[in-house]
Amino acid sequence: MQAGHDEAVDYPLGRYNAQLGVDAWQFSNGRPDPLLMMSTNAQWHYRPVSPWGTFDGRLMVSPRATLAFKARSNQEMGSHVDELSADWAISPRLGVKLGVVDYKTSWCRTYDIDSPWVRENDPFCTVVDVSGPSGGAPGAQLYTNMQVGAYRLQGIAGVYSPLWFGYNKTEFSNLTYSNSRVEKNNKQGFSINALNLDTATEFRFGYLATQQEQAVHGGWNAPDFRVDQVYDITFAGVSFYAMPKLNVRMQTLRHAMSNKNVVEPGSSYPHTVRGNVLLRRSYVMEFNYQQDAQNVFAFAASKFLMHNALTRTNYPYSGYTVYPDFSDYTQRSFSVAWRHDWPEGLFTAVQLTRSSLVDTSSYYGYDKAMHANGLGMRLGYQF
Repeated sequence: MQAGHDEAVDYPLGRYNAQLGVDAWQFSNGRPDPLLMMSTNAQWHYRPVSPWGTFDGRLMVSPRATLAFKARSNQEMGSHVDELSADWAISPRLGVKLGVVDYKTSWCRTYDIDSPWVRENDPFCTVVDVSGPSGGAPGAQLYTNMQVGAYRLQGIAGVYSPLWFGYNKTEFSNLTYSNSRVEKNNKQGFSINALNLDTATEFRFGYLATQQEQAVHGGWNAPDFRVDQVYDITFAGVSFYAMPKLNVRMQTLRHAMSNKNVVEPGSSYPHTVRGNVLLRRSYVMEFNYQQDAQNVFAFAASKFLMHNALTRTNYPYSGYTVYPDFSDYTQRSFSVAWRHDWPEGLFTAVQLTRSSLVDTSSYYGYDKAMHANGLGMRLGYQF
């Protein structure tokens, strides 16, 4: 019966969603500090009013083969192809995906068609300096789908490298050198997703391990060296309905990295001249209230922590000096938003955000605190 149904389908079958619009932001104290992680932390030259766009498309070329393409462009993250993949379903329960694919170690709203946010609340989704390791890259994935009771389960395992096909030649966590070349960037990961078909409760978990090497030209009066680096990303999230119209979503992401700067043999410098141990974590809670088909109200609270311990040589003297709190700060933000969907694909969103920072980094020699308020407005069209 299924075979007859497939023969009756006229392939290829396509579907897509494209969104375009403009965002406008106004801040309480000019242009906030980048560590506050507001929209002024941008890849393009920052403008208070800026365009944005996303495209999410799938083309089913046969009952088992599907092509997918996702791309986005905005001033905060720049222009980027997030997915360009081919999916082959070996069976109803097993399949493979090749191309530019998602690590599945984050839960960003970039391509959501009903997001109430002008700018979402997890820095891992909105700031390039910290979001790179949680996105996607050229790779190969093996996935499985099954249903256990009321739950639909999906498991994914994959290997990746941003260096393949020249996709991203510079991604190297967020501690990098200008006069350098990334020579190794290998990743392996897995993710698990469970969706309750009766209640729409969803659980997500993901893990990604990375091994990297970077060759650095030391410049005047300094040796060339190599950075050996490893990091792990662990993500967990849950979404559920506390009431028929009230959705609650909680998520956390942990990024732990360590590296060392190694000088080649023959130099007068010690073999290891510097090292970092870095830990970044984010916690986000969102409440989304769907008043009716046209209006969504949302509240979000987030917390982002960054801690970096530095060790460096005392050359030309012996030994090393350790700076346990070389960089240490906590950023918090609270946001409220309202989205209204108008006829003919138009929608608007208004968001008010307050971001605060406490920085106790020994790099500065003193503690500092700051905050900023931002009012954002979005005009969008989707088709």
